[in-house]
Amino acid sequence: MYQVYIDKPHYFDPELAGEFKDLDKAIEFAEKEKASDSDVTYTIEETNGSMNSYGEQITHVVKRG
Repeated sequence: MYQVYIDKPHYFDPELAGEFKDLDKAIEFAEKEKASDSDVTYTIEETNGSMNSYGEQITHVVKRG
C-alpha cells in the first residue's frame, strides 16, 4: 500500500491525500497535484502492515517531489 502526502507552505503538517495499491498510480496522482500548484510538495510512503511497539504503522519513503 502506498500513501501520498501533500504539503503546502501554509499547512502545519502534510495531509494524507490518497492511498494506492499501485506505485505508478500513486506517482501519477502526486505529479498531477504538483502540476496544478507549484508550491505543493509530496511524499509517497510504502506501508506493509507492520507496527512498531507504540502501535504506529512502519512506513518507508519511496519518493519525494
